Amino acid sequence: MKNRYGLLSSLTAIALFIVLETVAILMVVNGSVVQRYKVLGAVRSIESWFWARTSKLTYHLNYKTENERLAAENLQLRQQLAGYAAAQAQLDSVVRIIEPEYTYIGATVIRNSVDRQHNYLILDRGEKEGVEPGMGVVTARGVVGIVSAVSRHYAYVISLLNTEQSVSAKLAGSGAFGPMTWPGKDPGRAVLAEIPVHIEAAPGDTVLSSGFSTIYPPDIPLGRVIESKISQGSSQELSVALFEDFRSLHNVYIVRNNRGEEIQELYEKAR
Repeated sequence: MKNRYGLLSSLTAIALFIVLETVAILMVVNGSVVQRYKVLGAVRSIESWFWARTSKLTYHLNYKTENERLAAENLQLRQQLAGYAAAQAQLDSVVRIIEPEYTYIGATVIRNSVDRQHNYLILDRGEKEGVEPGMGVVTARGVVGIVSAVSRHYAYVISLLNTEQSVSAKLAGSGAFGPMTWPGKDPGRAVLAEIPVHIEAAPGDTVLSSGFSTIYPPDIPLGRVIESKISQGSSQELSVALFEDFRSLHNVYIVRNNRGEEIQELYEKAR
């Protein structure tokens, strides 16, 4: 009982103190213009501090939603760019319905490995969304891999981080191209081979997708040259630092080549 009375007495004293402090501050503010502005300035500073903290908290709480919104916007921009590229290519031809060469399906990585010799990914898009085996998977920062199998709602992707996988790549300046492969160690490094010895490849040069296949669009930034060495006396091997961080992959784009079947049929006829 004594403890209860003691607590009540303490709370009463604190409440009385707050009331008296409030009255004192109001008297000071009303009695002097200078003091009024000083007090109001202090109040505004406290409010600004709380607003800044509240804004940061709101940003973190909305991070996932904002990230998904940006991914959707990026997908829409990719589709528009593909359409513009197709339109530009047809400016001098007869007016007709223009189909972009590449279209994209946005997807999210739900499983990913980077510590094996044959790494893979699983995406949350499948047959229902039109995904098929053989389609490429990319981001704005690089090539991710190739769809190997699909189910109704999911796709299994062979990662670029696979010692049996390669992508045709080129140097941005000279256009010299060759196969880019993953050596099987560092997930942030790849090797671009078969570059002629007379081609100057300096550290920092950008490596792009060549577009010499029906899987990936051309000119996707892949990485930058770290160093070069002569291989078998006839070509260079370039060590490439990949732009994409495979450890933090989340949003990707599945690539559909709308003219891939036509190109493949022509290739089969010519064999």
